[in-house]
Amino acid sequence: MTNTLSRWVVEKGIDKVNPSMLSSDMRKEVFTEAGMILLKEGRIFEAVKAVTMAGNDAALLSMGDEFMRQTKFDQAALAYIPTKDKDRIEKAAEECAKQGNVMVAYYAYVASGNEQMAAFLKENFCPDA
Repeated sequence: MTNTLSRWVVEKGIDKVNPSMLSSDMRKEVFTEAGMILLKEGRIFEAVKAVTMAGNDAALLSMGDEFMRQTKFDQAALAYIPTKDKDRIEKAAEECAKQGNVMVAYYAYVASGNEQMAAFLKENFCPDA
């Protein structure tokens, strides 16, 4: 049943589904699975959003770790930010900045609470952020 619900969530669209209608256990299972389906389809932002709605930090950390291994640092940052894992977020932010992806680095530094780096990037590279 959860596979069917997860598919339905993917087809309907993450933003068009009310997760509060499910029990917390069912929501975690359905939205995590929906996130994995979206991930396989290459819909990274939606995948992260679904797993975040599931409240499954372990899955987000796993996704982020795999993105880091693949040197997809911007995607890793997206996965890490909802977890509030400061060390992982900052590592991804640092790698994003090295690759010139300063906007993602800025938002990651903000999320990690590193105000000094966030201010530096905002002032020097992304004043419209």
